[in-house]
Amino acid sequence: MSTTTRTKLRVLISGAGIAGPCLAFWLARTRHDISITIVERSPDRRATGQSIDIRGPAIDIIKKMKLEEQIRALDTTETGTELIDASGKAFAKFGKGEAFTANYEVLRAELAGLFLDATEKLDNVSYRYGDSVTSLEQTEKEVHVTFASGATETFDMIAGADGSSSPTRPMILDAKTLEGSYNFLGQYIAFFTIPKGPTDTKIWKWFNTTKGRCLMLRPHRNNETMGAYMCITMPKHGVHDPAVEAALKGGASAQKRLLREYFANGGWEAQRILDGMDQSDDFYMSRAAHVKLPKWTNGRGVLLGDAAFATFGVGTSLAIDAGYVLAGELSKISDPSEVPQALERYEEVFRGLYKVMGGGIPGYPQFAFPQTATGIWILSSLMWAISKTKVYKLLPKDTEGVGWEPPQYDWVDV
Repeated sequence: MSTTTRTKLRVLISGAGIAGPCLAFWLARTRHDISITIVERSPDRRATGQSIDIRGPAIDIIKKMKLEEQIRALDTTETGTELIDASGKAFAKFGKGEAFTANYEVLRAELAGLFLDATEKLDNVSYRYGDSVTSLEQTEKEVHVTFASGATETFDMIAGADGSSSPTRPMILDAKTLEGSYNFLGQYIAFFTIPKGPTDTKIWKWFNTTKGRCLMLRPHRNNETMGAYMCITMPKHGVHDPAVEAALKGGASAQKRLLREYFANGGWEAQRILDGMDQSDDFYMSRAAHVKLPKWTNGRGVLLGDAAFATFGVGTSLAIDAGYVLAGELSKISDPSEVPQALERYEEVFRGLYKVMGGGIPGYPQFAFPQTATGIWILSSLMWAISKTKVYKLLPKDTEGVGWEPPQYDWVDV
C-alpha cells in the first residue's frame, strides 16, 4: 500500500477485554482513515479478574507498544510459587520465571485498563458500554449490525473478541464450523479479593484437597489485599456438576452459598478465605474452557482472543499477539473490498504461532487437582521431586522456545 493512501475503514470490535483494545491500539496506527467502535456489554470497565501472565512473542509486542514499563509497574510482585500441605508447610517451591510465576504477572483488570487508557483517548476509537451485538448480516461489501440498544449500523468488518463464551461467534461462523469447538475442562474457578493476613507473603500458595478442590492465595501489588482462588475440578473434561451449574445461573449469592457448602472444613485457610469471600466486592465465578476452531474468519467477520482460541496459561499472550497480526494484515489493504483477503492472511500468519502455543496442556486440569488423597500424595511426591531436582530449569523461558517472531508492519505514531 502506498504511504499516501488513506483507505476509509469502519471497524466494529465486540469486547473490551484484552484482545479488543489491543486490536484497536494497532488499527489506530495504520495509515488508514479508520473509524473503530468497541462495544462492551458490561455497563463500565470490568473490575474483576485473576492474575494473568504474558509470555513468548507477546513480550516483544508490548515493548513495541511502549507499554513495558507501565506493565512492569503493575506487576503483582509475586516472587514465586509454593505448593503446601494442610498445615501451610511448603513441600515444593518454584521461583519467579520458573515453572508457575511468570516474569510478567499482572491482574487482568489492570492490564485491560492499561490498554483501554491507551486507546480511549484516540479520536478514531469509540467505546460503547452497556450494549452488545444481537445480529449481523454480511453482504459482499459491508456488515449490517443490530445492537441490543436497538441501533443499527453498517461496518466494513466485525471482530469478535468477547470471550470464550462469545455471543458473536455463532453470528460469524456457521454451525458446522462451531461443532465441538467449545470444550469445558471440567473445572469451575471463583476468584476475589480478601484482606491480607499476618502470615501472607509475596508467594503464590497452592493447596489441594480431595474431590478436586483447591484453595490458592496470590499476592497483590499493595500490602493490604490478596487474591483468593477457589477451584472445583471434576474427574474428566466435559463433566458438569449440576449443583455448581445451578449456582452459576443463580448469581453471586447462590455461588457463595455453594462454595461455603463445598469448602466447609476444607482445610488450610478455608474458613478465612470463605469469610473474606462474603465481604468481597469483586467476586466472580466461571467455567474453565478451551476453545479450538478450524476456522477463525468468514468473509468480513473474524474472531480473536478467547473467542477464537481460549487456552489455559497463554490466552492473554495469544490475544496480544493476535491483535497485532490482525491489524498488521489490515494495514496492507488499499480498499475496503480487500478486507476478507486480509482476514484470511491474518489466519494464515497467526496459525503458525497457534500451532506452537495453542494446544493446551494434556491432562490439565485433572492431573493438577486430584480427586483422592492417594492422587494428592502422588502429585505432591512428583512436585517435590521436580522442585528438588530443578529439572524444570531445562524448560524454555518466557521468551524462548516458540520459534515465531512478530512480523514487521508499517505503523505510524498517533
